[in-house]
Amino acid sequence: MEKKISEVKNTGACNKAKKIIVTGVALTGVAAFIIGGAILPQGKNAEGTSKGIKGIAVQGAVMDAMFNEEMGFEPLAVDVGYMISQIEDINGLGITSKAAFLMEANSGKVLYHKDSDKKLPIASMVKITTLAVIYDALEAGEITLDQMVTVSENSSGMGGSQAFLDTNNEYSVDDLIKSIIIASANDSCVAMAELVAGSETEFVARMNALSQRLGMKNTNYANVTGLPAVGAYSTAEDVAKVYAYMMQSKYYGTHEKTWMYDLQHPSGRVTGLTNTNRHARFYNGITGGKTGFTSEAGHCITVSATRGDLRPVAVIIGSQDSKTRFSESGRLMDHVFGAYQNKLVVSKDDVLATVKVKGAMKDKVDLFARTDFYDLVKKGDKNQSEIKIEVNKTINAPFTTNDSVGKIFITRAGKVEAEIDLVSNTNIKKLGYFGSIKKIVSKYKVKS
Repeated sequence: MEKKISEVKNTGACNKAKKIIVTGVALTGVAAFIIGGAILPQGKNAEGTSKGIKGIAVQGAVMDAMFNEEMGFEPLAVDVGYMISQIEDINGLGITSKAAFLMEANSGKVLYHKDSDKKLPIASMVKITTLAVIYDALEAGEITLDQMVTVSENSSGMGGSQAFLDTNNEYSVDDLIKSIIIASANDSCVAMAELVAGSETEFVARMNALSQRLGMKNTNYANVTGLPAVGAYSTAEDVAKVYAYMMQSKYYGTHEKTWMYDLQHPSGRVTGLTNTNRHARFYNGITGGKTGFTSEAGHCITVSATRGDLRPVAVIIGSQDSKTRFSESGRLMDHVFGAYQNKLVVSKDDVLATVKVKGAMKDKVDLFARTDFYDLVKKGDKNQSEIKIEVNKTINAPFTTNDSVGKIFITRAGKVEAEIDLVSNTNIKKLGYFGSIKKIVSKYKVKS
């Protein structure tokens, strides 16, 4: 539901803010380019994504991304260390695992890291990207949830954790996805890879392409399962990026909280599957996660939960045992819920300004923020955010929903925290000769 802003105060609540037309406001300092919580890498010409997000700059060196109509983001390399120095030291939490990373997904702020850029094996957490590519194929209409998949001998013969699929029998896409999420089924991963891309090799190419688009500069995939392989590695930071990306899919969260599931095989067998993520049963607000273990990688987990407007994502790599990965990931999320609060400063559903349009059938158009903006603050922080809008009173047609027609500046304690594009939610065409005549006639009819 759209709300029109009529008044602005120094507050984090967008529906209590007033329109302020300002000029000459410059974003200074460092900034991060964030998409729904995923930190995107440095490039040029922030032009948005296929999901309609464009040009957010937040605390760190300014980061953009080149947009390609077919492939999405083509990011250049970036170092996430830019945000860490501004965040409190929470080493007192006692993280003993080889690597860790903590971010709050709504705001995109990084709250903790430990060797988060160190290349390490991540075991079955590779399947986060496997699922992300599957979700992308679903959203693109390449496959459907009720589509039946014939299981090849190659996929049913995979080692490690399995759903014990019957060779040459058919399973639905939904059942295979469920078995990947709950039981980390290697056989289901390969079966889905063969369906989506024709072979595991081609599917892995998609995984690496996605990692490049998301700026996962320290990641390389060699298979869809995370089984030990030469040249396969990732980092805690990169895992958080792809997990935050996956969380944006409408297919995320459907099965992630399921604790136990009976997989019905075409042969009549039943395989009982239990979620490898203990948080799915015991952690309040859990939305999903992915575990992993090999002797090389140690015990690993990526997990996320939601309470109110807070959505922490915690990554743990190389714990000494399973108990440690759950306790340390839980402590990281507990810290976010205990110490922070999120304020929705700008909502993409609110009308932030109404301006005149020149050369179009419509005389006026409502303008919106390209995306929501959350301000993550410590509980008890009394500083308030202020919204300032920079836009011309009249805009010339034509323009589209992808075009920035103004800027929103969020300031806090006198510093610019974020710069967000102001956009129309409709495409506005320029009037031709006959359109101009039609507009004149329609206005004449109204007057008469």
